Amino acid sequence: MRTPKNTKWAVAALAVVSTISALTSCGETPGWRDTGVHQVRVIELIVPENIASDEVLPIQLFGDTQPVGALTLSNIDAVRKSAEIELTVWAEVRVWIGSDPPPCYCGIQVDYQAQPPFDPGEFRVVIHQPDGSQLVATVLVEP
Repeated sequence: MRTPKNTKWAVAALAVVSTISALTSCGETPGWRDTGVHQVRVIELIVPENIASDEVLPIQLFGDTQPVGALTLSNIDAVRKSAEIELTVWAEVRVWIGSDPPPCYCGIQVDYQAQPPFDPGEFRVVIHQPDGSQLVATVLVEP
């Protein structure tokens, strides 16, 4: 019995598609995978222009990580000095494995509050970045 040409091509195409799918997926089921804790690259730092020496200093950060994925705040390393606070932000990162990733915001917003008292004058907020650079903002502390 003779098989029509179109059927042969259809079978050959199906075999190629199946082989490519097997090679690209490596047998993994699509889904979210944990990649561990990564340092957050802070893109935006928001602080008030001035505060009183006995007020809480609100610090708002927006950032992302490499690899790009869904982020959950892990911890914030904070080192307080007399005229500044140094912050390093860490996040747990989950990446999507497979095709057709679900929509997600791959960034993080962090609200941190530095506690008083503050000495009158300039107070610096220093954010350590993954590449070794720093993002700095200055707040005027009034008596």
